Amino acid sequence: MSLERYVYLNGEIIGESEALISPFDRGFLWGDGVYEVTPCFNGKLFRLDDHLKRLYRSLRYTQIHCHLDIEEMREATLKTLKANQDSLGEGKIYRVGHWVSRGLDDPSMVASESDRPTIFIFWRESPSDKLIDKYSKGVKLSVVATRRVPPQCLEARAKVTSKMNQILAELDASSNGSLSLMLDIYGNVAENSVANFFMVKDNVLYTPYEKNVLQGVTRLTVLEMARKLGVAFEERDITLYDLSQADEFFLTSSAICAMPVNQIDRFFPKNPVPGPITEKIINEFVSETGFDFRDLSV
Repeated sequence: MSLERYVYLNGEIIGESEALISPFDRGFLWGDGVYEVTPCFNGKLFRLDDHLKRLYRSLRYTQIHCHLDIEEMREATLKTLKANQDSLGEGKIYRVGHWVSRGLDDPSMVASESDRPTIFIFWRESPSDKLIDKYSKGVKLSVVATRRVPPQCLEARAKVTSKMNQILAELDASSNGSLSLMLDIYGNVAENSVANFFMVKDNVLYTPYEKNVLQGVTRLTVLEMARKLGVAFEERDITLYDLSQADEFFLTSSAICAMPVNQIDRFFPKNPVPGPITEKIINEFVSETGFDFRDLSV
C-alpha cells in the first residue's frame, strides 16, 4: 500500500484523503480557476519561481483575487514539500499542482459575488517509467479537427482550468492512437493539448508565435538553452507544408521536458529520432535537472 501524501488546502497541510472541497465551488461548477504544474525531480522543484510568476499572471488576467501573495504561495509549497519529503522516492518525477478557483459560488451565480478563493497544492507522481522508450523512439502526433481557442476569445497565455477545448483535441487524436497537434483558426500549427511544439529545419529551431499558445515555462527554457548552445531559433507561423519539410520535431512540457516526435500523420522527420538538436536539448535538461529521463537506474 502506497504512503499517503500531504496536500495544502486553504491554509492547512493535511492528508490527501482529508482534502474536501464543496461541490458548489466555482472550479467544479464552471471550471472557474487557474492552475500551474511544476515538475519535481528526485524531490527537487524545477523552476518553481517561474511557474508561480505565471500563476499570478493568470490570476490577474482572470481577476481571481488570491489571498496569498506570491511569496506566501512559495512558502506554502515548500512546507508541503517538506511534509512529503520522506515519501518522494529517488528516480521519480512528480507533478506539483497549484490550483486556485474563484471559490464558493454565490446563489446568484454571479462571478463577482463568489466567496474566498480555494487554494490547493498537491503532489502527483508522473508515470516516468512509461516515458523511457519514448525518448529514444519518439511519439506520434495527429493534426486534429478541434482548433485552439483563439486569443481574441480567451488568452492562450493564461493557464486556466477550463480545458474542454484541449480535452476534445486529446480525444480526437487518441481515437487513432496518437497525441494531438492543434491548429489555430487560420490553419497554422498551435500546440499539443498539453505541450508546446517545436520543429527543426536546416539547423534552425522554429516554434509558433507566443500569442497562439500557452506561455510555457519549459518552452521559454528551451529558447534559453538554444541561445546557450548557439542554435538559431525563430517564432513564426508553421503550416502543414512546413511540417512536411522538417528535419526534427519535439514537444515540451513540465513533466516530459523535451519529447521527440517520430511522425505527424503522413509526415516523418528527415533526421533520425531523436534528431541532433533535440538530443542537445534533452541533454541540457538532464544537466539542469540532474535527472536522466532516459535511464531511471542512475
